[in-house]
Amino acid sequence: MSITAIPRLASPDAELSAALAERERRVAEGSALLHAGALAVVRLSARMPASLRRRGMAGVPIARGAALFESECRRRALHLKYEGGGDGALGPWLLWSSSAPPLALKTAALYVEESSWLGLLLDLDIQGSQGAIGRAELCLPPRSCVICGGPSMVCSGRLAHPVSSLDAAFMYILKRSGADRLGSQDGNAVGASTPLTIREIA
Repeated sequence: MSITAIPRLASPDAELSAALAERERRVAEGSALLHAGALAVVRLSARMPASLRRRGMAGVPIARGAALFESECRRRALHLKYEGGGDGALGPWLLWSSSAPPLALKTAALYVEESSWLGLLLDLDIQGSQGAIGRAELCLPPRSCVICGGPSMVCSGRLAHPVSSLDAAFMYILKRSGADRLGSQDGNAVGASTPLTIREIA
């Protein structure tokens, strides 16, 4: 699961254009796998500011997150087929197709995201034939902002927090998870924090 880094783009306008193009590419990539017969597509990416991704801080969380997710899917007897990975304007990613029900995969993904400090650094997106499977399908609230605890999408859309505060918050999470340094990528070093929602997800 090697990931090749890309250089930083020259201007904010170029970065925005590249990010929009990458979103479209990801949608098309997932749709192609679904049209080829997969029941679901899973994409793992890093949940952290672009400034930290550019410093190469996403590689270890992605590798450990992949190991955790694959292990959880094996435990739940959910089939996964690794389809590749890479790096782009939205950061590094790994991709799987699956013959398992999308909602079951989302349940496993949320368990990984909510069960440890490492999970706070991961985005596991599930796409089925009817579109993306969100937390609402499991009657769960939106993901929380790591700074204020409000809905993260609202804070992100409003640019509610300074970049320096976001960097500091995610660096703290990286250190608590053990993913701020190279080492074992078998998913064992994940920190120890279990939010209350984990009991609802399991």
